[in-house]
Amino acid sequence: MSKPTVLLDVDNTILDIESLKKEEGQIIDANYGEEAQKDLWKIYKQVQEEKGVFDPKEVAMRFVRKRKSADWASILAVFVEADFAKFLLPGAMQLIDYLANNANLVIFSEGHELFQRQKIEKLGLDKISDEVIIARSKKELFGEVARKFLPPFVVIDDNPMVIIEAKKRLSGVKTIWFKFGKHTEEGQNPGADLETDKLDEVIFYLKKIIKS
Repeated sequence: MSKPTVLLDVDNTILDIESLKKEEGQIIDANYGEEAQKDLWKIYKQVQEEKGVFDPKEVAMRFVRKRKSADWASILAVFVEADFAKFLLPGAMQLIDYLANNANLVIFSEGHELFQRQKIEKLGLDKISDEVIIARSKKELFGEVARKFLPPFVVIDDNPMVIIEAKKRLSGVKTIWFKFGKHTEEGQNPGADLETDKLDEVIFYLKKIIKS
């Protein structure tokens, strides 16, 4: 394979979102009382269903309104000022370093534009990747990706629906389903070229196909 364009997801692919949310919930309980995080995550789910993405400012404002407070900025800070690097999965930096040196690395993330960009910049991914793409729905962007970047393509993602769509839209794509987080419980089988929950196995597979 010649030097590929690799579309690398962030949340629950290289970043442990479940552990991050656990810590955020503990901070909320410590500041607002035991079980305050139940309110937070209920509002989080409501906002995500309404907007299609997690909007941290909207969640913060609704939470303080419910708690009869005005200090939404301190809640927002729990989300945007987190030490994201602490939640990188084992092997994440090795994977990123390998891709930065052996592929055209595109950070391909889904979510709230401003929040996702802040997260990506705090992790330094914007500096070592060739491009950062943030979308509310990645599945709709594969046509644009195919026009903008050169094949061959590799997609690494935790969402099986993204893998399925990539196989439809990107000719000859190699797909890696990183089985971590909430999507592992959805019962989907995307038929990826590699399915794993270990990033060192992702690196081993990439070395094999890139050098072939």
